[in-house]
Amino acid sequence: MAQQQHVTDLREEAGELAGLLSPLPDADYERTTAFKGYTINDVLRHLHQGDHMATTSVTDPAGFQRLLAERRARREQGVTIRDDARLQFGHLAGRVLLATWQNALLGLCDLLDALPPETRLKWAGPDMGVRMFTTARQMEVWAHGQEIFDVVGRDRTATDRLRNIAVIGVRTFGWTFVNRGLAVPVNVPYVR
Repeated sequence: MAQQQHVTDLREEAGELAGLLSPLPDADYERTTAFKGYTINDVLRHLHQGDHMATTSVTDPAGFQRLLAERRARREQGVTIRDDARLQFGHLAGRVLLATWQNALLGLCDLLDALPPETRLKWAGPDMGVRMFTTARQMEVWAHGQEIFDVVGRDRTATDRLRNIAVIGVRTFGWTFVNRGLAVPVNVPYVR
């Protein structure tokens, strides 16, 4: 699958979520999801913060390292991931937040699509190739999108885009154990 297809899949994943949210009144964005008490606004702020970090990784790797160090320092002071996004983007809510997130994500997609396929990008864990990096952003939109689909009571139709997310799960399987100082299980998942 070409890098361009991964970017297309990210755009479509975001478009599906935006299509679900765009008709909702601003008050509905304060509905609480099943994920750690996040509201829909919190989910969008979290996604927007991640996309902001991703854009900075692409455009200013040294700036990304500074942002990451600042976030880690706040975490050490007890600031949760949700509250960190509220500190940075709490002035945005409802449809304004949705439009801001969409525009920023589409800008990130344009940047990712223009990168040479061999590009490695900085992230909180190990550096990632541009395709894996793009899929990681798609996985965030898909996973957090599900909690929004659930809270608004809408069923979600599975698409072939899920293949990207299944592949990233398999490719990072061993790392998730190593990252936590655990032995990697002998039986590993696979995509068929």
